[in-house]
Amino acid sequence: MKTRARILISNYGQSITVKRSENDKPFNAKAFIQPLRKDDQSDLYGDYVDNKNQNVEQYLYIGYPETKLSSAPNAIITVDNQNYFIKKAEEVVFSDKVLYERAVLEKSQS
Repeated sequence: MKTRARILISNYGQSITVKRSENDKPFNAKAFIQPLRKDDQSDLYGDYVDNKNQNVEQYLYIGYPETKLSSAPNAIITVDNQNYFIKKAEEVVFSDKVLYERAVLEKSQS
């Protein structure tokens, strides 16, 4: 059974490439990646926000549960030739079913 989250990600998500570790082969997936605004979303994602460095832009990631970013903290996500690294990731669960994964990403400097 397809969840609504899966349908939305599949139909409207951005094409991304995920490399879970140095030794793994990159694979293609879909996800939503958008700027994480500290002002209007801080109540929802306050534990993600890096208040020490206000100049670092952070991004909210919402993607398929099979990508398993929460178990690959060193994964690199590439979108339009821009690499992102994971600041924090977790599964969103409802009734013992993982609906999607969400994460906070930052742009990689390399």
